[in-house]
Amino acid sequence: MSFSFQTGLALSPRPTAFGPVLFTGRLEEGLQTLHENGFKYVELSLRKVDDIDPKVLKDWLEKYDQRVSALATGQACLFDSLCLCSPDDALRRNAVDHIKNMVLLSKELKANRVIIGGVRGRLAGTPDQQLRQYKCGVDSIRQCAQWAQEQGGTILIEAINRYEANWILTAREGIDLINELKIPSLKLLLDTFHMNIEEASLKQAFLDAGSRLGYVHLADNTRRAPGQGNTNFDEILKTLNDIGYQGPVISEILPLPDDRVAVENTALFWKKYLQK
Repeated sequence: MSFSFQTGLALSPRPTAFGPVLFTGRLEEGLQTLHENGFKYVELSLRKVDDIDPKVLKDWLEKYDQRVSALATGQACLFDSLCLCSPDDALRRNAVDHIKNMVLLSKELKANRVIIGGVRGRLAGTPDQQLRQYKCGVDSIRQCAQWAQEQGGTILIEAINRYEANWILTAREGIDLINELKIPSLKLLLDTFHMNIEEASLKQAFLDAGSRLGYVHLADNTRRAPGQGNTNFDEILKTLNDIGYQGPVISEILPLPDDRVAVENTALFWKKYLQK
């Protein structure tokens, strides 16, 4: 079976307590390691827009023959309370502005994709309070998607497991939101680690997503490199081929046993499949 996916891994330019990213605070070293292992794409997990100097980054990308696949944004909610469903109107507006700035940075870097995962935030309080927060969160996503549409970019809605989020947990919930908002720039991101917790069938979730699928995170059930657990990647990759998916397939994984070996294990996984 032959694949035409855009493979790579997720790195963080700044040191962070957020777990599933590699070479945190050592971006150039990470880019070099990706290059040495044959990867062409890097996802950048950013807390702030100025985590990177675009000119310096572009030089490194050229030096190590890399392309940015997307910008991830969850650290802004986790560490700075910039969450799209925040009950605080000012924080919510600032979160939307933050995502809009990420869209512009993504455009400058020719990635044109911004991930809305953990930056959604968690719903809290009474059922009525949670409903209001949900509606505010959906409106925030609408604003971000409309802005991305104007800029020629894509917003990726990531389904996240129940232990890290409490709305948009499954592919179906992400699909329903995309169908509700009807904004072409809005696509679905499915992560096999989260899917192993929430989906009754990973295969069916990918089939249901179909053309709405815009991005894939490939990690084992252990959140280590694919092949370091018990996930059925034969079925997953065949299903992605069957639905005609040709976009990024990025490993957002824990740096275990360390950053370099995590990259090497991911490369070994892809070598196995590319030799089939």
